[in-house]
Amino acid sequence: MTVDLTADPSAHADDDRDRTTRARTAEASSPESAASPRPVGTPDPHASMPTAGRYAGHLHFDETITPVLRTDFDVEAYTKRGTSRIAVDTELLASQEPLRDQERLALAVLQRMESSGLAEARTMLSTVTANEARITAFLATWLVDRHWQSRALRDLLTGDHPVERPAPSRRPSRLAVLRRLHVDRVQPLLTPLWNAAAGEPVAAGHMARMAIQEASLVAGLDAIARRLGGEAERVVRTVRARQEAAVDFFTQEAIGRITRSRKEAVVARLVLSLGSPLHGGGVPDPDLDAALQVLGADPRDRAGLHRARREITRLLPGPDLPDAHLLSLPRSGA
Repeated sequence: MTVDLTADPSAHADDDRDRTTRARTAEASSPESAASPRPVGTPDPHASMPTAGRYAGHLHFDETITPVLRTDFDVEAYTKRGTSRIAVDTELLASQEPLRDQERLALAVLQRMESSGLAEARTMLSTVTANEARITAFLATWLVDRHWQSRALRDLLTGDHPVERPAPSRRPSRLAVLRRLHVDRVQPLLTPLWNAAAGEPVAAGHMARMAIQEASLVAGLDAIARRLGGEAERVVRTVRARQEAAVDFFTQEAIGRITRSRKEAVVARLVLSLGSPLHGGGVPDPDLDAALQVLGADPRDRAGLHRARREITRLLPGPDLPDAHLLSLPRSGA
């Protein structure tokens, strides 16, 4: 076989293109092609592509797609600010007055709620909420913040012990055990159905839940800080200061979604009715009610705990949506 190395390869390419064009023309003019034209009334999808406005050039973007919610919270600045472990001077802490039993109990409940960040994020990111770029970007840094905040409270209770964790003083109820089984084994199976039923508005429910949880943590930290002194008070107030960014983000996201759409408000109410935001990771803490009696002993602290929830629930349709755990607190001063 002899190959002509002097031949122009572009000539062969032109011949190939000509043959392809003739084949397509013949196919279009064939009887079979004429017998099966485009169905009448079926529009060309590319003809409907927006050519102006914010959806220009995007075939699948139109007014049926919920626009991205943008609040005043600067997610980019939050993710770039960095975070680090909150140092606890355990030697100084050991030399000061030890924590009383009531304070240890309340701090342990707050610590376990802080440590539930990963479980809360799993619940959010396993649904269509994960499609929200601002939310997922925020959660990536928020999870690190939650870890170090939880670790700081743990160090107050265990003295920076490498493996010891603050454990509940009470055994979980049968209902709590069933709830744990539901969260671990049943809920992941129901997530696809939840996505199909609720759709995009489920993000409003998640933001409402987390707004209440974060604000409740702040109210609880404020309450316990007033009962402490020395190194313990400093650490708690440092944790509380870091918590402020999460309160701002989730509250702005929740209010923005609830107020722009009745459907999102209805879904948010449904999410809050399925479980208390005070249940870290969706599972009630056995010591929660006892801790609330400590954290809500002062009228202004009770008011703060109620306000953390009311800030969101006041915007929801229907009657008031109370939290059963808060109903056990005295009403005076709240």
